Amino acid sequence: MRTLLFLLLLSINYFSSAQEKEPTITMIIDDLTVRWDQTAIDLKNYNGIHNFCDDDPYREKTIKLLDEIHHWDTTLYFIVKEKFDINEDKEAAETLRDIEKLETEYSTENFKLFIQDECNTLKVIEEHFDQETVKKFESEIKKFEKESNKYISSITYRIDIIDEHIHHLHIDE
Repeated sequence: MRTLLFLLLLSINYFSSAQEKEPTITMIIDDLTVRWDQTAIDLKNYNGIHNFCDDDPYREKTIKLLDEIHHWDTTLYFIVKEKFDINEDKEAAETLRDIEKLETEYSTENFKLFIQDECNTLKVIEEHFDQETVKKFESEIKKFEKESNKYISSITYRIDIIDEHIHHLHIDE
């Protein structure tokens, strides 16, 4: 009887701890935000974009990450919309606007178009490089990096601000 009681208590403890470990939407968004921030650091310079353009698995991994971000932001949108509909919370309204902006202006398709242009620009720069044009090459790379940084930073800002919003909204409570 004692053994049966012990096993019953052990299984209850196991199942309750397993339930506690199930990720919340806040945890998922936090994880995606950290993963994007790391990716964005790589994409903010010539070498990072060059790797993206030339490395199929890396490119696919990055696109998959963006797809995940957009999937979970859409899920988050409906959760926040429900909260906003109940009490018209100002933070919820700001979150909805930020999600809408990310989902429209910085969709995965828009990113693909942007990055395709960047890869094409990079290819043109590299094709016109020779020992005599090092200064021009460096100038073109700086211009290229500045433009890339602007777009990548915009995406990163949107993802980070949405992450901040959900912590203020206490979605998981």
